[in-house]
Amino acid sequence: MTIEMEDFLYELKNYAQQTHIFKDAFERLTPEEQDKVSALDPYDQPMPPQQHRQTFGWLEQMQNELSAANKS
Repeated sequence: MTIEMEDFLYELKNYAQQTHIFKDAFERLTPEEQDKVSALDPYDQPMPPQQHRQTFGWLEQMQNELSAANKS
């Protein structure tokens, strides 16, 4: 694995951890506050719980692929 790929994976892990913190903060909001956050999203991006799942899925897929490639 290249240094650049290792760096990318490191940053993806950090990003995944941050999405976990962000998800937890979002889930502590009241349902009304969550609705307001969603309504004020100017980019129609996934809300923190979905973003968290997507990011961890991406991280897991990257780790699996890179682990398999390193075994070859």
